[in-house]
Amino acid sequence: MTKHFHEGELRLQNHVGARKQIDVMTEHLMKDFMPEQHREFFEGLEYIFLGTVDKSGLPHSVVLTGPPKFASSPDPKILIVQTGPRAGNPAFNALAIGQPVGVLGLDLSNRRRNRMHGRITALDEASISISVVQSYGNCPKYISLREISERGSPAAETPVARRDKLSAVDIALIKASDTFFIASYVRDGSGAPYEGVDVNHRGGAPGFVRIDSPSQITVPDYKGNNLFNTFGNLLLNPDTGVLFLDFTTGDQLHFHGRAVLIEDADQVARFPGALRLLQIRIAHVRRINGATCLRWRFIESSPVNPVLA
Repeated sequence: MTKHFHEGELRLQNHVGARKQIDVMTEHLMKDFMPEQHREFFEGLEYIFLGTVDKSGLPHSVVLTGPPKFASSPDPKILIVQTGPRAGNPAFNALAIGQPVGVLGLDLSNRRRNRMHGRITALDEASISISVVQSYGNCPKYISLREISERGSPAAETPVARRDKLSAVDIALIKASDTFFIASYVRDGSGAPYEGVDVNHRGGAPGFVRIDSPSQITVPDYKGNNLFNTFGNLLLNPDTGVLFLDFTTGDQLHFHGRAVLIEDADQVARFPGALRLLQIRIAHVRRINGATCLRWRFIESSPVNPVLA
C-alpha cells in the first residue's frame, strides 16, 4: 500500500496499468491541507455533499445547503460545516470526535469539483469541524451545468417508512437523472490517509443508469482519472449509500445497497462508452419530498457524455 491508496484502489490502478502515472500525479495532487483556492471555493458554495457512516455501518450521501460561508475554513487544515439540526437523521447518528467523513464541493454552474476527507475534531448541535486528511481537485467530466434558480425553505421533514425496493416514482426519477452521488468507505484501523469515507458525483446522459428491477440498478463507469477511490472502496467494502436529487423539486431519494464490479466484456458492451459496470443491489430506500431548499435550472449536458444507444 502507499500513503494515498489502499489495496482495493491499488488493485484497480494496476489492472489498468496506471500505477506509475498516478504516483507522479498524486505527488502534486493530494495534500493533507486545503490550498487557498480550495478554501475560497468551499466558502463560496451554497451546497456541499457529505459522506457519513451510521451506527449500523452503512454509508450515506447527504446534501447540505446554506448561504456562502456556511462551510468555512479558518485555516488550511480545518473545514467547519454548518449542518443545521441533525436529530432524527440516520446519516448523522454516529457522528463523534474522530469519526471519518467525506466532503464533496461541487459548483454545478462551472463544473468545478474538489474532494476532501477528514475526521471530526469538534461538533455541536448544528455544526461539525473536520480536520483535513486528504484534499484534492477532480476533473469536470460528466457534470451537467446547472445554476441555482430558487432559494427557499425545505419542506418540514416527515417520517418516511423505509422500503426495501424502488417505487414507480423512484424509478421515474432515476430514469430522468443525469447525476447521482455515491458514498463508500474503508476502515481498517490503520489510521492511514487512505482510510475514511468518500462521496462523489457520477454523471452521464439522462438514462445512463439502467433499472434492472425495483431492487437493482446498473451504472456504467466511464473514463476518468484512474484513482478508483469509489470503486476501490467498494471492492473492499461493497456497502454503499446513494443519493438521487431532483433538481427542480428538491426531492431526495436515498438508498443503500451492495455493490458488485462487473468487467465482463459482453455486459460492458451494452453500455456505450463504459469501461466497466457497477451493479447495486438495493435495500433501505427512503424518499423525502421537497427536502432541499434550493432549486436549479438546467443549462447543458456535459459535452463528454457518451451518447446512449
